Amino acid sequence: MDQNDRYDNEKILKLLTEANQFFEQNRDYPPQQIGEFLVEFCKLFKQLGKLLYFAFSDVIEKAQVIKDRGNEYNEQTKGIFGVIQIEKQKGLMELNGENNKEILKNKTLPNYQSMARTLLRIIRFFNYLKIMFLDVDNNRNKKFSDICSDAYNEALAPYHTFMVRNAAKAAWLAAPSRTKVFETFVGPNQTDEVAYAAIKSFVNALEPIRLNFWDYYNTNKLTNLP
Repeated sequence: MDQNDRYDNEKILKLLTEANQFFEQNRDYPPQQIGEFLVEFCKLFKQLGKLLYFAFSDVIEKAQVIKDRGNEYNEQTKGIFGVIQIEKQKGLMELNGENNKEILKNKTLPNYQSMARTLLRIIRFFNYLKIMFLDVDNNRNKKFSDICSDAYNEALAPYHTFMVRNAAKAAWLAAPSRTKVFETFVGPNQTDEVAYAAIKSFVNALEPIRLNFWDYYNTNKLTNLP
């Protein structure tokens, strides 16, 4: 495997730290760091198996939307919340690239996908990650496939169609062992305790971002975007 495709937990923690530091200074989050974090994190799934990676391939697509919207409005704002406010003012928050003509009543921005609805789906993904990793730590004899399935059913399944839910089941059945997960997460020849400590560090770094995103969406009544 190409070195650039390998999961790097230190790089992940660096991106999350930078994002949290940006928030402390700006009360907002940088689109590029959040987008890059998502791309880098999905390398974990890629190393754990094709079906698992496929199940979350849309996360990489959404990461690109986040980075694209950040670049598009870079001269007006440096943060994700700033972009969403601009979209709100322009009536763009519900656009998904397929409903644009119907909502806008014209042919402008035919492929535009909004930051607002894209980030909502990423927040749900963050819920999945938290539930999954906490279960890995709290139930140390539980199969990783069951952990993935339970986290999906709680965090993501309620928002997915029947067909997507059925496709997800195949990914969970193909999920690797806990040993393989640990080797990918922290590297080979490490103890389980090293892996559990790394997982806790990851969850602790992601959690403030997840909570601040949810707080923003609840405060601005954005949780029901289509």
